[in-house]
Amino acid sequence: MSQKTRIWIVVAALVVVAAVLAGVGFLSQNQATQAPATTPQPGMIHLYVNGSFAANLLPAEMQKLPAATFVDKEQGKTQKGYWLRDVLQLYVKENALSPSTQITFTGSRQGTEKSATVTWAETLDPANHILFSPSNDGTSVKIAATMDKLATRDNWIQGLTQIGVQTK
Repeated sequence: MSQKTRIWIVVAALVVVAAVLAGVGFLSQNQATQAPATTPQPGMIHLYVNGSFAANLLPAEMQKLPAATFVDKEQGKTQKGYWLRDVLQLYVKENALSPSTQITFTGSRQGTEKSATVTWAETLDPANHILFSPSNDGTSVKIAATMDKLATRDNWIQGLTQIGVQTK
């Protein structure tokens, strides 16, 4: 075997090894960007249904939903986001939700944890305008609404970390 043939074999082997490593790197990076549905991921909003972890809410999924807005009563500013009912239906089958289903939001902002609970019936009521709304800086999500218990900024659940749905 000539020296030239040996060089070509080594070059071909190196190209194959580089291609395999690039493929493995691409696959592992792709898997890392998609949060698994089976475990809570840090920095994600966790959805629990009847006490069991159900999903990490993925912002990319929300972008498929129709945009929603309302004007808040307190400052008259337009709040933008997605209707909470639409967000929940991405992850919870509608036939599992009854009017009495309890939906609890938990959030943490500036070291203070807050929570609020609404029913599925309140979520469906268009007069309540319950909105899943990204913050202005895009780093967190808040639950805002026009219904009395969530009508002011002090009542909004900002820095949303968890949603619990109790269907039973």
